[in-house]
Amino acid sequence: MKKILYFIVIALFFNACSSNNNYNSISNYIDIKKENKNFRNDSCTFNSYTSSNKSSLYGNIFIEHITLSSSCKWNGFQRSFFDNLFKQKTAVKTFVAIERIDFDNIEFSTYLVNDKYIMNLIYDFNSFENTFIVDYKGVLFNKMIKKFDKNYINHYSNKARFQSNYNSSLVNENIIENYYSEEIEILD
Repeated sequence: MKKILYFIVIALFFNACSSNNNYNSISNYIDIKKENKNFRNDSCTFNSYTSSNKSSLYGNIFIEHITLSSSCKWNGFQRSFFDNLFKQKTAVKTFVAIERIDFDNIEFSTYLVNDKYIMNLIYDFNSFENTFIVDYKGVLFNKMIKKFDKNYINHYSNKARFQSNYNSSLVNENIIENYYSEEIEILD
């Protein structure tokens, strides 16, 4: 009995040490209430949503969170899919990444839009979850990136900012664009 109890304690210890505690999660900055979430579902996703939030501190923030089921896979690079859909739905002429910084499973991008406006994108990803955060004002971007690099200086914070009412979804567009699909296992 003591061996079993000892084994359970050791297993719980290692499980607690290896848990994924995302200290830089969007929920640590913005309270996304259930009523602000527009849930998006198809045969490959669950608990996926878009949300448009406005706060006095962060300004307008758009979030798309996608959770793929384990039987599905992306058919390309997720952030590129998001970039292309954003560009298409906002009818911007030019959309160029001028800065991209990676830390673990989070990517911070700064874009030059229409050759004169700045916009920030925070892309948080892991095996089956992807979160895209469009930060029009750039305050959330600065706050989150400084958790990884205290010395980061945003050279674009005082530039004119891009604004839009983007509210599209990769999940909604998947049926047409085939961003992800179910993996079909071939049996011998």
